[in-house]
Amino acid sequence: MASRGALRRNLAQVWRRLRGVRQSPARIALAVGSGLFIGCLPVYGLHFVLCLLWCLPLGLDFVATYLAANISNPFVAPFLVTLEVEVGSLVTTGRHAAFTLARAKQTGIFGFAVQAAVGSLFVGAALAAIGASTAYWLAQKQHLARAARGASSDGEPSSEEQTELAALRTIARYRAAPIGDRLYVAGKLRSDPLTRMLAALPGDFGRVLDAGAGRGQFALFLRELGRAQELVALDSDGRKVALFRAAAGDAARVAVCDLLDLPEGEADTLLLIDVLHYLPAAEQDELLRRAALRVLSGRILVRELDGARSARNAVTRGFEWLAQVTGYNRGRAAHHYRPAREITAVLERLGFSCEVRGASEGTPFGNVLIVATRR
Repeated sequence: MASRGALRRNLAQVWRRLRGVRQSPARIALAVGSGLFIGCLPVYGLHFVLCLLWCLPLGLDFVATYLAANISNPFVAPFLVTLEVEVGSLVTTGRHAAFTLARAKQTGIFGFAVQAAVGSLFVGAALAAIGASTAYWLAQKQHLARAARGASSDGEPSSEEQTELAALRTIARYRAAPIGDRLYVAGKLRSDPLTRMLAALPGDFGRVLDAGAGRGQFALFLRELGRAQELVALDSDGRKVALFRAAAGDAARVAVCDLLDLPEGEADTLLLIDVLHYLPAAEQDELLRRAALRVLSGRILVRELDGARSARNAVTRGFEWLAQVTGYNRGRAAHHYRPAREITAVLERLGFSCEVRGASEGTPFGNVLIVATRR
């Protein structure tokens, strides 16, 4: 009997793992879009494995992804392959596919395979975009309906619904921003574990100072939660500061300045989200020292890559490098990653008690959130 109960628990755990974690509308859309793209690839027999390899590290819903990948079922596959060959032929040769006998002999099996492979990338991307957009719209409606039901039945939304609604209100602040920035903000608030980690922290955030705020989505999210009474922020990227100002209106004071030039005045909460690694170690210590002078009775929240070597950290480093070489992130120095224990050691010397929490659930990254509370 005990072994049967253990088997049920193990099966339930496997099922939960396959269904993924924290299925927001954005993550549901990613799962469906990924499945459609994988299903269009002409690697029949490998779709199941590819879905597993993609979904498990990212915590996506494998069931939804694999169901979407079954677009290449026996009824649809002949039409799908024909379309892929046609598109591949137009891309590679500029001509329609060789469906006559003479041209088919000229193209050969290898030529058809190349055309199908090339065409599958374009057809898969188009179907993934359509499927993901549809899935996002449907999931968004369902989430809003659930939130409305919770508010109407209990008179007060649950904590999860409050987080969801605050994220939606924050995203709405950026409706006038360029499409790329709107998608970035929505993606961060929907899929970044930090959103729910911030919402789950106890107590109010009071006067918030966000150093290296970027577009400001996390600071404004705290404001929309109703747990930040005052927002002051800074960033060295003038373009991102302009986006932050436009989204914040009179809800925040935002300045363009260097990370080390923290404004005067005491803060209850100081945010250092994904910024320390842009500074050399000595300047990181100096920034933490100056941050400690601003927070006399509150918290410093540091989200960083734990510099200890691991596969997850390699992925995070790769994304950060790509963001910098493309100019997407404009750090003024090369990346200087440190183990979390070094950062906490500095904060503890400055009079803080530190708790290190994993901040990578549902992602391939190796980030941690350091909650440093003034002793």
